[in-house]
Amino acid sequence: MPGAKAAGIRAELDTRIDLATGLSIFRFALQREFFFQPGQYATLWLTHNGETIPRPYSIASSPSETRILEFYINLVENGHLTPSLWDPEVMHSLKSGREDASLAITGPKGRFVLDLNDPRDLIFVASGTGLAPFISMTRKLNEDYLAAPENSRSRTVRIIHGVSYSRSLGYRGELEALHLETQKNPARKLGFFYCPTISRPHLDSSWTGLRGRAESLFEDSPGDMTPNPLENAMREWVRDQLSPATHVVYICGHPGTIDNTVRILSARGFKPDVDVKVEKYYS
Repeated sequence: MPGAKAAGIRAELDTRIDLATGLSIFRFALQREFFFQPGQYATLWLTHNGETIPRPYSIASSPSETRILEFYINLVENGHLTPSLWDPEVMHSLKSGREDASLAITGPKGRFVLDLNDPRDLIFVASGTGLAPFISMTRKLNEDYLAAPENSRSRTVRIIHGVSYSRSLGYRGELEALHLETQKNPARKLGFFYCPTISRPHLDSSWTGLRGRAESLFEDSPGDMTPNPLENAMREWVRDQLSPATHVVYICGHPGTIDNTVRILSARGFKPDVDVKVEKYYS
């Protein structure tokens, strides 16, 4: 909707963290409070050069940060909005409050949220920047647990993130820290297990972790690759422990990842909208 006007909350750039070429975390400071549920999205309305371009993005920040919204964004070379977010002049204007460019935020919207009455263990499956809503969910779950660990029920959260190269594993340090805390403290009632996987290991010689697309971890066969110990352990866990009676799966990212994961899990008895919840991303 070029030229449209948004009656949203005015926002300025607080921080931009560049993770890889064309992949960044943006944190925007808001003029007033914004309330949402983890998993929902907000719409960014960027005005620049006489045009206003809206684009929805899943929120990565915790809802406890009511005056900051964080987004995990990939540059789309021919996109309508993202090239402006990589334009130094636009970024300077959004940082300094100059009128050359302005940003408003509306929302929240979306029903891709956790069912708080469902006691099953959680599996988050993400491709690319589809990780964003799971970062928000993970942060909220951990904050609630730390606030009252004695009142928490025992539960595990398994985060599967698929990207092409290891350098594109956003939030890797944060998720590895949660994974390590779980390993160090087996008695922790809320356990986090981080399972990053890359689909082009032949171009990433330093990588020794899981290989393949995110959905491939649910398949019996590793394809044409000789499985490593991590992959053997993952597939053994899938074979022996993954069940709709004990797990609910949330999937976010590219349509292919979602469709393939749903197909594989359906063959294992998982029912769409009951045992598998999805949020599709489109470029």
